[in-house]
Amino acid sequence: MDTKARTLTFGDDRSAGADAAWSWITAHAWPGWAAEVVSVTLPKSRSIASPLGYTKPHEWTPPDPRLAPASCGFASVTHLAADNDPRLILGMRPESDLVVVGPRGRGPVKALLLGSTTDWLLRCPSAPVLIARRPVATQSILVCVDGSRHASAAVDFLASLPWLAGTSVTVLGVVERDNNLPTIVNQARETLTGAGAQATSAVVEPDQLDLTITPLLTIFEQMDSQMPDLVVLGTSGLTGFSKLWVGSVASAVARHASSSVLVVRDPHVGNDADER
Repeated sequence: MDTKARTLTFGDDRSAGADAAWSWITAHAWPGWAAEVVSVTLPKSRSIASPLGYTKPHEWTPPDPRLAPASCGFASVTHLAADNDPRLILGMRPESDLVVVGPRGRGPVKALLLGSTTDWLLRCPSAPVLIARRPVATQSILVCVDGSRHASAAVDFLASLPWLAGTSVTVLGVVERDNNLPTIVNQARETLTGAGAQATSAVVEPDQLDLTITPLLTIFEQMDSQMPDLVVLGTSGLTGFSKLWVGSVASAVARHASSSVLVVRDPHVGNDADER
């Protein structure tokens, strides 16, 4: 039996967004999980030990460490530091089961909805990525499914989270073609109900007189009406460009949602696989 602890990787740049993300993490229970707080800064100079100025993540004791209350149930909280490119370090944590980041960092371009590191993680997700915007415990969740394997992986991953029980979940599907979507939505609902969530289904049929209906528009309408704490979806769906790891719908939701967003990629599907 595999007893290896699951790992949560938190990208910490000490920004206001990172503070909110850590508050989101510590508002939930993670019994048995290991947390790693990763602080990465671009190197300013070279050294004999590191001619290029880059270093690998190593344990350190920050002057103001991130503290997790006992209610989180973490098996361990380890602080790691590195002089490197934050995008590469956070995007290459093969042992990580979940990467949590804030929506933006300390960068000078404040007009952007996402910081460069968060944007990179969305484009090249090696693990599920959660953009934490609301520093509160998750009570309501909107899950978007479309029949793709990435959406299925998102449902399965959400069902595996230890704090899901008791949350209110709406499984949303937007019918664009005859792909048995109502059945898929109900299967996702049953999976999440089996994990302890209070799950309901919502299937939106296209209005034949309305030529403007799109999955993205419907998702934003549902977000506006429900105001969920968390939106969950796969990196790309059946209508996305197969050569992109993150499709246009997931990308738009991640960038413009006011709620926290969890994006999951099925690791068994290549980024050039065609699911159509």
